[in-house]
Amino acid sequence: MRALVLGGTRFIGRRVVEELLEAGHRVTLYTRGRVRDAFEGRVERLIGERRSAADLTDRLSGRDFDAAYDFLSYEASDARLAIETLAGRVGHFIHISTCSVYWCTGDFPCPVAEGDFDRLSDFAERPGSIEYEYGYNKRKAEEALFAAHQERAFPVTTIRMPIIGGEDDPSLRYLSYVLRLSDGGPVALPDGGYAPFRHVYVADAARALAALAGRTHSIGQAYNLAGADILSVRGVVAAMADLLGRRAETVDIPTPILRAMGLGTSFSPFSQQAAQVPAIFKARRDLGWETTPHRVWLERTVEWSLRVAGSLPEPPPPVAHRSREIEVIEAYRRAVVRFDGAAGSSGEPRG
Repeated sequence: MRALVLGGTRFIGRRVVEELLEAGHRVTLYTRGRVRDAFEGRVERLIGERRSAADLTDRLSGRDFDAAYDFLSYEASDARLAIETLAGRVGHFIHISTCSVYWCTGDFPCPVAEGDFDRLSDFAERPGSIEYEYGYNKRKAEEALFAAHQERAFPVTTIRMPIIGGEDDPSLRYLSYVLRLSDGGPVALPDGGYAPFRHVYVADAARALAALAGRTHSIGQAYNLAGADILSVRGVVAAMADLLGRRAETVDIPTPILRAMGLGTSFSPFSQQAAQVPAIFKARRDLGWETTPHRVWLERTVEWSLRVAGSLPEPPPPVAHRSREIEVIEAYRRAVVRFDGAAGSSGEPRG
């Protein structure tokens, strides 16, 4: 099989390329050439800008591919450019999307299935976070791709994933929890860390993506790829502490208080106020989707985090707020003690 990978030099993209090569496929990478990789002479490299119509047309002129993986399509214009460049020249176009296409709507169910996409609202004028903007733009990319499928039989499958974890994760989100637990100080849990969610292990997702190419029954479909385990920040922190051989000293603080005290919740990147649980029945039924238990890949991630922590040029952004997090915890504890003392002295019930 001849596979084109738009992106493919970091994290999940790199893992997909490795899986394709191991399966004996011929891989062409299209990148800006700014990130070194370990593929050496095993892949063909095309250097160009993903958002340049001239670059794409020039580099891909006269080429046909059995499959293409697009890790670099973030908005509708990116999707339309891929359609115009590859229509009639690719057997299967696999668009790497995100479960933020649900989270950005603000009214998604739990669990949220692929078929819920079309009935959810996506108000462009709604103010929101970076996650909202990312999810909204990915929604528009998907809409362009599926319109091309309906109108021109463009052979697209879109894959929606929640937070991806595992070894070599450049976001360092899991690693940031390891560092916060390792310093011996207390750890704040926004709203107690109870809201449920699913993540996905990078190795599981990469294997499934590499095996997806050529599965014609998936064309025209969207699939959620997420782990089977339903997690919470509270549970992840407890499991990490156990793997580290530490006792997790956690402090539950309501999100409005964290915001009022100027900290917010970005120090705890897995925290969210709504349940974020993608349904995975469709992927299990159609793709044979199987997942590694979270505890298994969490242990691998913790081990990797400990190996690389000392070589980081600077702390991950969540850890950069660590001293302020501890200050807020101490201030919150003092306020709770004062409130409890005042309630007790006035004869009001406590607890």
